[in-house]
Amino acid sequence: MSSTTQLETIASRSVAVIWPQVRLEGASSLKVVEILFYDKNKVKLVVEMSDPNRYSTEHAPHIPRLLFKLFPHLAKHRCENENGYTFKKESRATEIPHLFEHLIIEIQGQVQKTSILRGETQWNWRIDPRGRFHVYVDYENEILVLGAIRLAERIINALDDRRIDDIDLDAEIQRLKALSQISSEICNGRHTELSSQDAATQGAIQAAV
Repeated sequence: MSSTTQLETIASRSVAVIWPQVRLEGASSLKVVEILFYDKNKVKLVVEMSDPNRYSTEHAPHIPRLLFKLFPHLAKHRCENENGYTFKKESRATEIPHLFEHLIIEIQGQVQKTSILRGETQWNWRIDPRGRFHVYVDYENEILVLGAIRLAERIINALDDRRIDDIDLDAEIQRLKALSQISSEICNGRHTELSSQDAATQGAIQAAV
């Protein structure tokens, strides 16, 4: 089973990260237990629900209701689903990790201008334990997407516990913007250094000839 997302904003290396376990309140606490980066700016998350029988927004309708209040732009997300529903309509009866997928994409778009970012949520409980999901999300800034994952996880769990006031969204977005800027500067500095080394090497080759 899978659900696919695409967000249009005005907007082989693999690294595995085991996410620290945090005790969260609420019966449907969502936990990211593993993160895997791919070559082409895609990250895979292994997500588990604490209560494997309470994984859908049908079990927790307050989560999408509060989420769209906090992030009204989510209503503009495109979502491929069997019924052809808008994402807002689909969110009334979808998997909570599917909401999580959209939220990671939305946070990235709020922090910096991006190209089209896509996501997909899959599960197969004939193989995996019930309540385990595999979430795939595009990214452009590796450090930013890590921050977006962490923030999205906190938001979903806070909304499930109806602790919406625990999230200072403006402050969180500003922190991620600062983090994204630092990350970009580091990457650009590295690219500049490599370019300088390449130029020096080319000059040495020409001198030798």
